[in-house]
Amino acid sequence: MKSIRIAFAILMCLAITQTVEAQQRRTKLRFSAPIEIPNPSAPNGVVVLPPGEYMFALVDTGTSHHVVRVTDPTGQTVHSMVLTMPDYRLNATSKTVMYLGERPAGQPLAIKSWFYPGNNTGERFIYPKARAQALAAELKQPVPSRAAAGPITAKETVQVQTPTKTEVAYDAKLFDSADAADTAGVEGEAVAVATAGQAAALPRTASSVYAVGLAGLLLLGLGLAVRKSAYLPRV
Repeated sequence: MKSIRIAFAILMCLAITQTVEAQQRRTKLRFSAPIEIPNPSAPNGVVVLPPGEYMFALVDTGTSHHVVRVTDPTGQTVHSMVLTMPDYRLNATSKTVMYLGERPAGQPLAIKSWFYPGNNTGERFIYPKARAQALAAELKQPVPSRAAAGPITAKETVQVQTPTKTEVAYDAKLFDSADAADTAGVEGEAVAVATAGQAAALPRTASSVYAVGLAGLLLLGLGLAVRKSAYLPRV
């Protein structure tokens, strides 16, 4: 029984650590051409950003959804809050941000996925339904879409728009062949999370500070429980 308790405590510690680390992911990227990203607050559901430097950060929304915040390099100006789905790649050394196929000359590059430097797991961007349908038909590959219009809510339904103009349930395997062909993208620089003194200068969003504090309390409680179990009589 003591071994089981210790193993459970270790698993809990690892899970908490991974959650906190995920909430601290930030990458600074420089684009030499205009890029297109989803923007739930825009009338057409997307926004085109001019060439320049931007910050991509995974934020804690307090829900089960993943959301990536795209800002200026300082984190002061928020350009979009993007609904995402977990993504995966075989090669963790490939581009940090991947483009959604090749666009015609003069068209902005549509962002497909964002990966934290050195990680195999990342975030796949979800486009509004109408825009996803247009991109799927143009690029001849499936594009994930959200059913609701407007700001991200606690209840979101994600579907996939196909090149044949049909809508199917979300399945990560649908993107395998297209992902293998898409190699364009840019490299990004990992950005350290601000210290307590710097945090006041950042925009007020759901903070990972509370998650860190909760993780510390849980780890302390687990440590005491394991220590106590060591003195219990064996049965």
